[in-house]
Amino acid sequence: MAVSSIDASATEHEASDHEADLRHLSVILGDVPPVDDRPDAVTLFRTRVAQHGERVRALRDSASPLFVVNGDLAAYAAKDGPLPELILVGDNPGRREFEQSVYLCVQGRAGAMAHSFFDGIFGAGSFRRKVMVLNKSSFHTPRTVGLNDAMRGDPALAEVIRHDQEENARLIADSVALLGVPVVTIGMESGGTTFQSFRKTLESRYRAHGNPPADFQGKRLATPFRKVPHFSLSKIFCRNADAAWNAALDAFLARHAAVPGLRTENGNVSSKLLLGLGDGPLLADYLDRVILGNGG
Repeated sequence: MAVSSIDASATEHEASDHEADLRHLSVILGDVPPVDDRPDAVTLFRTRVAQHGERVRALRDSASPLFVVNGDLAAYAAKDGPLPELILVGDNPGRREFEQSVYLCVQGRAGAMAHSFFDGIFGAGSFRRKVMVLNKSSFHTPRTVGLNDAMRGDPALAEVIRHDQEENARLIADSVALLGVPVVTIGMESGGTTFQSFRKTLESRYRAHGNPPADFQGKRLATPFRKVPHFSLSKIFCRNADAAWNAALDAFLARHAAVPGLRTENGNVSSKLLLGLGDGPLLADYLDRVILGNGG
């Protein structure tokens, strides 16, 4: 029986997906298990998250108590737990995160704003079920600049911190490959050397996976990775030196010019009004058009 062009296209697509699945297994596991023993993508993702928690706990107990486990990740590792729709990546745990053993905890100003923003889109109390928060480094310092001091002061600890960054990067790249979720890095960290190990490993691991795409709520993204300003001090709603960011922000404000008070005198988006309105579609549009870069 002749195969139609539609059938042929579907067959080619299935073969491509199969090849991608085998590549992901090979990258993550090293050797591809026999067919009957191969984990599906979701199971492998949960295993990777569980391994991450075990690894950081071991560092906390053996290398330094300043390594912080993100307690929220346990839900994603659970067999019937939720799956994230987006990954947020910060620099390293600060004081409140160290105290709470939770990344971007709601007790901090930046965390409270992030919770309010995403809960407004996904529903009240949904942040921890929809957004997986990871850090480039699991090592706590009161301020990110202190990470350099810690690494300079103890070469052995510095090596552990660099390895931790590499493992965090691998988990992020693996999550993109397995779930097709986008990754938003908050904080405009420049080149520098503090997170050099993280950046290099993320790039190489992502390439090893074959540069897989990411989707968000049914829309294919131009790139799985976005770097945006931090929620701290409402920077994520403000203009900065990035012309492309400012253009997307201006376009958002122009589309919603009918919302009184949304544009501040400085040409920024009023975070107080945006979050206070409780307008889910408006928040979702900001996420899609500005944060994820689907403006136009």
